[in-house]
Amino acid sequence: MDAKVAVLRIVKVDNYGPCDIYLKTADGKYVSGLKAKKDETGYDVVKSDTKVSVFHKESNGNAGIYYVIVPAEVKISVWNNDRCFKTTKDAGLTARKYYTLTSGPTSGTATTTVKLADGTTKTVKWVQLWIGGPRIATENVAEKMNWTEARKTGDDYVWGKNWHTPSLDEVEVISKNSMPNTDILDATYEYNNNRHGFTLKGKQPGYTNPNNTVFFPGLDSSIETYVEGKFWLTDEKVKGYGTSMNFTGSSEALYYLHPNTKDHTYSEYEVRPVLTINTVLWGEQNIK
Repeated sequence: MDAKVAVLRIVKVDNYGPCDIYLKTADGKYVSGLKAKKDETGYDVVKSDTKVSVFHKESNGNAGIYYVIVPAEVKISVWNNDRCFKTTKDAGLTARKYYTLTSGPTSGTATTTVKLADGTTKTVKWVQLWIGGPRIATENVAEKMNWTEARKTGDDYVWGKNWHTPSLDEVEVISKNSMPNTDILDATYEYNNNRHGFTLKGKQPGYTNPNNTVFFPGLDSSIETYVEGKFWLTDEKVKGYGTSMNFTGSSEALYYLHPNTKDHTYSEYEVRPVLTINTVLWGEQNIK
């Protein structure tokens, strides 16, 4: 039989959001399965008037990549919970092809409490770089801060309650003793006028969009052939000391990223916020 099916590569982007995937046909019915045609090749799509999930994972835990076989060459729409996030053209999906869909957006924006000259509040872009990872701002806080200030939360935080300074656990994927390019992230050195630092780029399925990059600038002491920098984390691993993430690198070497758990709390370093919200749904990626 020539099974005209495609494969959905479903990326559950975090451990909190819903992942209840179901399909609808052009006439609004739910897809409940495939049935082989009698005495001929191919199949018929079995429809239902009530919802039938083709894939389901609980909200708590289970971030990862999953695969589901779905009908090809018929128009369908793909839903997660109550959100339609993909509708095919009339020709449907191409048979024997893989399609990657994320359970939620991996980039967006969120407001801050920073007042601009025109009286509005500043909006900052965020990206998620790996499955289960934090949603990282694409820029640092404008002014360097000491550890005590960087650890504040809620309405007391420098950007307001939508954001917070990450913990070591949240960025453990990049907190390696050495940072070779892996199957999760690429690290790229950059030196171009005022842009001197390194860029992290997502590599997992669902994270290869050019927008899934974050640039970390180096310290003023960096030179063309060598860059170093750091930003605060919230952990107090050693009593009386703050924790920072440190990086060094050059155009000819891999990056060295490591936490310093004995940084002086009064020192002022860069702060790179992450979103406070645990999950972001399709249609809600621009957070007010």
